[in-house]
Amino acid sequence: MKKTYDVVVVGSGFGGAITACRLAQAGRSVCILEKGRRWGRTEFPRGPSEVSTRALWDPAEKRQRQQGFIEYLPFRNMDVVQGIGVGGGSLHYFNVHIQPPAFIFDSPQWPESITFKAMRPYYRVTADMLGARGIKPPYARALPARTSTFQQAAEKLGRRAESVPVCVHFGNDGKASPGGRTQNACDYCGNCLLGCHNHAKNTLDLNYIPVAEQNGAEVYPLHEVTALIPNDRGYRVKFHDSSREDGQVPGEIQARQVVLGAGTLGTNELLLRCKHVLKTLPDLSPQLGQRFSGNGDFIFAGAYLPDQQVEPGRGPSITTGIGFADEEGQHIYIEDLGFPDPFVWYFNAMIPQPMRPLNRLRQLRRYFNKARGRKAAFELERLLDERFLHHFLPYLGMGTDAADGVLKLNGMGRIDLHWSYKNSRQMFDTMMGHMRALSEAAGGVFINSFLWRSLVFGWPFHKTLTAHPLGGCVMADTPAQGVSNPRGEVWGYPNLFVADGALVPSAISVNPSATISALAERVAFLMIHDREMEENDIHMPVNKGHKQSVKTAPSGKSPSTASSRNNNAKSSASKRPRSRPRKPTTKPEVSS
Repeated sequence: MKKTYDVVVVGSGFGGAITACRLAQAGRSVCILEKGRRWGRTEFPRGPSEVSTRALWDPAEKRQRQQGFIEYLPFRNMDVVQGIGVGGGSLHYFNVHIQPPAFIFDSPQWPESITFKAMRPYYRVTADMLGARGIKPPYARALPARTSTFQQAAEKLGRRAESVPVCVHFGNDGKASPGGRTQNACDYCGNCLLGCHNHAKNTLDLNYIPVAEQNGAEVYPLHEVTALIPNDRGYRVKFHDSSREDGQVPGEIQARQVVLGAGTLGTNELLLRCKHVLKTLPDLSPQLGQRFSGNGDFIFAGAYLPDQQVEPGRGPSITTGIGFADEEGQHIYIEDLGFPDPFVWYFNAMIPQPMRPLNRLRQLRRYFNKARGRKAAFELERLLDERFLHHFLPYLGMGTDAADGVLKLNGMGRIDLHWSYKNSRQMFDTMMGHMRALSEAAGGVFINSFLWRSLVFGWPFHKTLTAHPLGGCVMADTPAQGVSNPRGEVWGYPNLFVADGALVPSAISVNPSATISALAERVAFLMIHDREMEENDIHMPVNKGHKQSVKTAPSGKSPSTASSRNNNAKSSASKRPRSRPRKPTTKPEVSS
């Protein structure tokens, strides 16, 4: 590790990996500091005991080298799942790379310069790098049963469920990823959440990160950034190094520019600590931590279909979806959802089934009678079939929630979330109505999320779980409206950028990885070229591992990062009149 870099990138998820890659291709010296470890494809947990001991990140665990890559954070009214490791959330996400409806960007919550048309080139380049396309069954397989069931239910409602773009390789074994890593085809194992042992899932450690490294970027796993301190050369970046055998060691490097890509919660926690505890960034906007959104996520609900074998553990975790919109601009998107086998086994064992003990006793009695030569119809499959989840079609719902959550630090200096369902209640009620209609059209019954309502007594909990936390450092046209300007640069702090989900100023009602990726591409392109990318741009980023020759502004000295520009009350980006929201379409645009 050198003492000084042009750019230090905090985190290696979609925001961090993409900006690091593009800046390294442009010739900047780049250092990526990642809190988690690297994962080889053979190291991911599989069985229930491995999942319980190796999948989850435990903040209380001192042996960072033995941590997992999924962090589950419970808060009062909403729980959050996030990724930690080289590749960030891509290690566990459900592969979907879908663009939101165009009218999402017409909301006054977004800066005026960011339109769907302006974002289109960035969506295109990242969809190409990540190989986003609809499911194509490998090895002459059929579509997963839950995919067909979902599509047929939509047809009975007079709708068409679309095949969502997923970043999964369905072709021949032995393919080389853009970063030169060998990939095999998806084998329908359904373990996307637990890491892909085939490298069929196009995670960031197969494309953006190795391309960045091939262009000179340095990646340091198990390095957690603890403070940012501005000085006349940029920023001192303090961190804890947990990669050494002799324990955690403090360290510090100098950066001309810093890009925050630590995930929505990680980026907000670091900036909140620097503002309120360390006092190193005291002039951050008072909007810091505001406008948090769970993207309207609603999980654990689904359809119970007693006469159909759905097998939610087979195939990519999400394959198809359908959008619902109304004249008020509210948009809801519902997808099929798969669970990894260890989750299927666990939930089958935990869900109360009154007939289970009686069925087991009946089959065991038949087994002993059959073994003694007596006439008996022993049915082994009835003994092994735990019934419920094999007949369950899970849903993932997302929607335009109120985006009114607040992120703060608790008494221990850790991130805390204050959120209530009340201002988003209508959206959730509408979503559950659509889920109920789909369930009935499929020939089953709707089962609500146990987080929202008790399965046994029906007690209302009104709690949700999100894997798509957004906001808190939102981009805006003035520092009174947000933390970052429309370029992703933090108001009042030149050369400090945000490039992850914390930038997003509203719920986008579909899986947000494509939008976060496109915004990160945009942040990097503006840092390099000081202008927007155009269709068929001559400086369109190259999605492979050789160095890209580009004309760039000097690192840390582009007009976009000058102190006078950063402190202007209005962004220098081109403006357009904010029009009234267009009439919503019934489905979002899909990546090409």
